[in-house]
Amino acid sequence: MKYDSQYYILRENHESGAYMLDMAENSDEGLDHLMSLWSLKNHVLGPGVVEITEGNLAKFQPCDYHETAEQLVSEKFRQVLAPFNLPGVDFYQTNIVNGDKIWSEHYYMHIWNHHQAIHKKRSEISGTYVGGRFTLLKLSLDEKVLDQVPLEKRLVFTLEEKPVFLFHESVVAALRAADLSGLDFRRVDSWS
Repeated sequence: MKYDSQYYILRENHESGAYMLDMAENSDEGLDHLMSLWSLKNHVLGPGVVEITEGNLAKFQPCDYHETAEQLVSEKFRQVLAPFNLPGVDFYQTNIVNGDKIWSEHYYMHIWNHHQAIHKKRSEISGTYVGGRFTLLKLSLDEKVLDQVPLEKRLVFTLEEKPVFLFHESVVAALRAADLSGLDFRRVDSWS
Protein backbone atom coordinates (compact mmCIF):
# COMPACT_ATOMS: atom_id res chain seq x y z
CA MET A 1 0.00 0.00 0.00
CA LYS A 2 2.95 2.34 0.41
CA TYR A 3 3.13 2.99 -3.35
CA ASP A 4 -0.60 3.65 -3.75
CA SER A 5 -0.09 7.19 -2.44
CA GLN A 6 3.07 7.80 -4.51
CA TYR A 7 1.72 7.01 -7.99
CA TYR A 8 -0.82 8.78 -10.16
CA ILE A 9 -2.83 7.88 -13.22
CA LEU A 10 -2.75 10.48 -16.02
CA ARG A 11 -6.18 11.53 -17.27
CA GLU A 12 -7.56 14.20 -19.55
CA ASN A 13 -9.62 17.03 -18.10
CA HIS A 14 -12.60 19.03 -19.40
CA GLU A 15 -10.43 21.07 -21.81
CA SER A 16 -9.14 18.14 -23.81
CA GLY A 17 -12.14 15.93 -23.02
CA ALA A 18 -14.38 18.25 -25.07
CA TYR A 19 -12.79 16.77 -28.21
CA MET A 20 -12.26 13.30 -29.52
CA LEU A 21 -9.08 12.83 -31.52
CA ASP A 22 -8.12 9.75 -33.46
CA MET A 23 -5.23 8.54 -35.59
CA ALA A 24 -5.78 9.33 -39.29
CA GLU A 25 -5.36 6.80 -42.08
CA ASN A 26 -2.23 8.53 -43.39
CA SER A 27 -0.48 8.17 -40.02
CA ASP A 28 2.66 6.04 -39.96
CA GLU A 29 1.55 2.41 -39.69
CA GLY A 30 4.23 1.65 -37.11
CA LEU A 31 2.26 3.76 -34.65
CA ASP A 32 -0.55 1.19 -34.72
CA HIS A 33 1.47 -0.67 -32.06
CA LEU A 34 1.66 2.07 -29.41
CA MET A 35 0.19 -0.22 -26.75
CA SER A 36 3.04 -2.71 -27.26
CA LEU A 37 5.39 -3.58 -24.41
CA TRP A 38 8.45 -3.20 -26.65
CA SER A 39 10.23 -0.40 -28.51
CA LEU A 40 8.79 0.82 -31.81
CA LYS A 41 11.85 2.77 -32.99
CA ASN A 42 12.52 0.36 -35.89
CA HIS A 43 8.86 0.35 -36.95
CA VAL A 44 8.02 4.07 -37.06
CA LEU A 45 9.43 5.79 -40.14
CA GLY A 46 7.25 8.87 -40.45
CA PRO A 47 5.02 11.17 -38.43
CA GLY A 48 1.76 10.36 -36.81
CA VAL A 49 -1.36 12.19 -37.98
CA VAL A 50 -4.34 12.87 -35.75
CA GLU A 51 -7.73 14.28 -36.72
CA ILE A 52 -10.53 15.72 -34.60
CA THR A 53 -13.51 13.39 -34.86
CA GLU A 54 -15.85 15.03 -32.32
CA GLY A 55 -16.16 18.51 -30.83
CA ASN A 56 -16.47 22.06 -32.12
CA LEU A 57 -13.92 22.10 -34.95
CA ALA A 58 -14.08 25.91 -35.30
CA LYS A 59 -12.97 26.45 -31.69
CA PHE A 60 -10.38 23.66 -31.45
CA GLN A 61 -6.98 24.54 -30.00
CA PRO A 62 -4.67 21.69 -29.01
CA CYS A 63 -3.97 21.06 -25.35
CA ASP A 64 -0.70 19.80 -23.89
CA TYR A 65 -2.37 16.43 -23.32
CA HIS A 66 -5.03 14.55 -25.26
CA GLU A 67 -6.14 11.06 -24.40
CA THR A 68 -6.66 9.29 -27.68
CA ALA A 69 -6.42 5.52 -27.98
CA GLU A 70 -2.80 6.44 -27.25
CA GLN A 71 -1.28 9.31 -25.23
CA LEU A 72 -0.79 12.53 -27.24
CA VAL A 73 1.41 15.20 -25.64
CA SER A 74 2.82 18.59 -26.58
CA GLU A 75 6.46 19.59 -26.96
CA LYS A 76 6.11 21.46 -23.63
CA PHE A 77 4.95 18.24 -21.93
CA ARG A 78 7.82 16.29 -23.54
CA GLN A 79 10.37 18.88 -22.36
CA VAL A 80 9.16 18.55 -18.75
CA LEU A 81 9.84 14.80 -18.90
CA ALA A 82 13.22 15.07 -20.70
CA PRO A 83 15.39 15.71 -17.57
CA PHE A 84 14.09 12.50 -15.97
CA ASN A 85 15.75 10.36 -18.73
CA LEU A 86 12.89 7.89 -18.55
CA PRO A 87 13.75 4.35 -19.67
CA GLY A 88 11.17 2.74 -21.92
CA VAL A 89 9.41 5.99 -22.83
CA ASP A 90 9.62 7.19 -26.44
CA PHE A 91 8.05 10.10 -28.30
CA TYR A 92 6.98 10.11 -31.96
CA GLN A 93 6.30 13.39 -33.73
CA THR A 94 2.61 13.68 -34.58
CA ASN A 95 0.65 16.32 -36.49
CA ILE A 96 -2.79 17.36 -35.35
CA VAL A 97 -4.85 18.25 -38.43
CA ASN A 98 -8.05 20.29 -38.43
CA GLY A 99 -9.07 21.29 -41.95
CA ASP A 100 -6.18 23.34 -43.34
CA LYS A 101 -4.60 23.90 -39.89
CA ILE A 102 -1.70 21.69 -38.79
CA TRP A 103 -0.09 21.66 -35.36
CA SER A 104 3.22 19.80 -35.57
CA GLU A 105 4.66 20.19 -32.07
CA HIS A 106 2.91 17.17 -30.62
CA TYR A 107 4.03 13.61 -29.95
CA TYR A 108 2.58 10.21 -29.36
CA MET A 109 4.05 9.00 -26.08
CA HIS A 110 4.84 5.29 -26.07
CA ILE A 111 5.44 3.87 -22.60
CA TRP A 112 6.94 0.42 -22.93
CA ASN A 113 8.56 0.39 -19.51
CA HIS A 114 6.29 -2.09 -17.77
CA HIS A 115 6.02 -3.93 -14.48
CA GLN A 116 3.63 -6.65 -13.34
CA ALA A 117 2.68 -4.62 -10.29
CA ILE A 118 -1.01 -5.14 -9.54
CA HIS A 119 -1.49 -6.41 -5.99
CA LYS A 120 -4.00 -9.14 -6.73
CA LYS A 121 -5.51 -9.38 -3.24
CA ARG A 122 -6.01 -5.65 -2.60
CA SER A 123 -7.07 -4.69 -6.13
CA GLU A 124 -10.62 -5.29 -7.29
CA ILE A 125 -11.46 -6.61 -10.74
CA SER A 126 -14.41 -7.71 -12.79
CA GLY A 127 -13.43 -10.87 -14.63
CA THR A 128 -10.38 -13.04 -14.14
CA TYR A 129 -6.65 -12.46 -14.01
CA VAL A 130 -6.27 -15.61 -16.12
CA GLY A 131 -5.54 -14.50 -19.67
CA GLY A 132 -5.86 -10.83 -18.71
CA ARG A 133 -9.64 -10.88 -19.11
CA PHE A 134 -10.62 -8.35 -16.50
CA THR A 135 -11.69 -4.79 -15.91
CA LEU A 136 -9.81 -3.02 -13.15
CA LEU A 137 -12.27 -1.59 -10.62
CA LYS A 138 -9.84 -0.60 -7.86
CA LEU A 139 -6.04 -0.59 -8.02
CA SER A 140 -3.42 -1.30 -5.41
CA LEU A 141 0.27 -1.68 -6.25
CA ASP A 142 2.44 -4.59 -5.15
CA GLU A 143 5.29 -3.43 -2.88
CA LYS A 144 7.22 -6.69 -3.32
CA VAL A 145 7.49 -6.04 -7.06
CA LEU A 146 8.22 -2.30 -6.96
CA ASP A 147 10.72 -2.57 -4.08
CA GLN A 148 12.90 -4.60 -6.47
CA VAL A 149 12.93 -1.83 -9.12
CA PRO A 150 15.17 1.24 -8.63
CA LEU A 151 13.14 4.48 -8.51
CA GLU A 152 14.69 5.85 -11.72
CA LYS A 153 13.36 2.78 -13.57
CA ARG A 154 9.81 3.17 -12.29
CA LEU A 155 9.22 6.94 -12.46
CA VAL A 156 6.84 6.35 -15.38
CA PHE A 157 5.62 2.89 -16.31
CA THR A 158 2.65 0.92 -17.52
CA LEU A 159 1.11 -2.04 -15.78
CA GLU A 160 2.00 -5.20 -17.64
CA GLU A 161 -1.38 -6.72 -16.79
CA LYS A 162 -3.46 -3.77 -18.11
CA PRO A 163 -2.59 -0.63 -20.09
CA VAL A 164 -2.68 1.76 -17.13
CA PHE A 165 0.05 4.43 -17.18
CA LEU A 166 1.51 5.36 -13.80
CA PHE A 167 3.52 8.47 -12.92
CA HIS A 168 5.58 8.86 -9.74
CA GLU A 169 4.74 11.85 -7.55
CA SER A 170 8.04 13.57 -8.45
CA VAL A 171 7.15 13.50 -12.17
CA VAL A 172 3.61 14.65 -11.40
CA ALA A 173 4.98 17.60 -9.40
CA ALA A 174 7.10 18.68 -12.38
CA LEU A 175 4.17 18.37 -14.80
CA ARG A 176 1.89 20.34 -12.47
CA ALA A 177 4.51 23.08 -12.04
CA ALA A 178 4.68 23.50 -15.84
CA ASP A 179 1.02 24.58 -15.93
CA LEU A 180 0.09 22.24 -18.76
CA SER A 181 -3.38 22.17 -20.29
CA GLY A 182 -5.70 19.24 -20.83
CA LEU A 183 -4.51 16.93 -18.07
CA ASP A 184 -5.42 15.81 -14.61
CA PHE A 185 -4.03 13.21 -12.23
CA ARG A 186 -5.74 10.75 -9.95
CA ARG A 187 -3.74 9.16 -7.15
CA VAL A 188 -3.84 5.36 -7.25
CA ASP A 189 -5.38 5.06 -3.78
CA SER A 190 -8.29 7.33 -4.76
CA TRP A 191 -8.87 5.93 -8.27
CA SER A 192 -11.64 3.54 -9.19
